[in-house]
Amino acid sequence: MLEINQNDTFTLCENIFLQKITELGKYWVFNIDSGEHYSLNETSYWILEQIAEGLAVKDVLGGFLDSFEVDENQGKDDFQEIIAGFLNEGIIKRRGKNEKG
Repeated sequence: MLEINQNDTFTLCENIFLQKITELGKYWVFNIDSGEHYSLNETSYWILEQIAEGLAVKDVLGGFLDSFEVDENQGKDDFQEIIAGFLNEGIIKRRGKNEKG
């Protein structure tokens, strides 16, 4: 599995756009360059919203565990898997040390 450090900070890639229709419980992420899009569940969308705010992984993870009813160990595993998937799909990237949010 991809190594994710608690102090890492991620950012949405420049070509990524988030969309939600709260009333319908529908969530998407769009790659505006390739036209690819993915349907998301509420949890995954919530994580991307937090990343878009510029929060460090440890803060997003803490909020994730507080906001969703999940066993801590299972929650950490699920969170790591979601982040790794977003990285592999080019939805997020690690923020460089000198990059600002």
